[in-house]
Amino acid sequence: MAVFLLVAGCATSAPNRSARAASSLEVLQQNSTKARTQIDEVTSSLDTLLSATPEKLREAYDRYDRNVKNMNEYADAIKENDVDLKKNGETYLQAWQKDASSVSDPELRAIAEQRQSEMTERTASMRSTVTAAAESFAAFLRDINDIRKVLGNDLTPTGQTSVRNTALVQSVQSEASRVKAALEDAERAVANVRSQITPTAQ
Repeated sequence: MAVFLLVAGCATSAPNRSARAASSLEVLQQNSTKARTQIDEVTSSLDTLLSATPEKLREAYDRYDRNVKNMNEYADAIKENDVDLKKNGETYLQAWQKDASSVSDPELRAIAEQRQSEMTERTASMRSTVTAAAESFAAFLRDINDIRKVLGNDLTPTGQTSVRNTALVQSVQSEASRVKAALEDAERAVANVRSQITPTAQ
């Protein structure tokens, strides 16, 4: 999985820094979209598992197990995206601020500083939305992994029935919907910032 890295190298031109930042945001957005699709795969395979007949129980569990493992991979990617966003997200804006403050003409400097300040606010809002989505996703991941562990150790009709009747399983679908909504919010926030910093010609 590609990692979200918003780093502006000292030797990199300003347009290239913008393009690199926009490309990294696109990776984050793509990972989130893939994760939303995988959530549907997980909940679908869980439904199949919980309603499977005894002779189909192992087959249904193996499908669910694969889908949860794939979900874990997406979660790791998004976690890296979120960590790098917190750690390195200011680098691009700091380089912009440095350039703006060095502009000699007062009118041009004011324009540059105002725009940089605006993007700083948008980036902070985006970062907050992405963090909220990552936390929601992590909670969902914990729950589906718990289900996998319990059923994996008691893959019997009795274990199936017991798990199916738990409050956690009964709420999985609604939890999945909330996580998908949070991810969509994050994607919109990322797309908004990306559209604002993407150079019109590269």
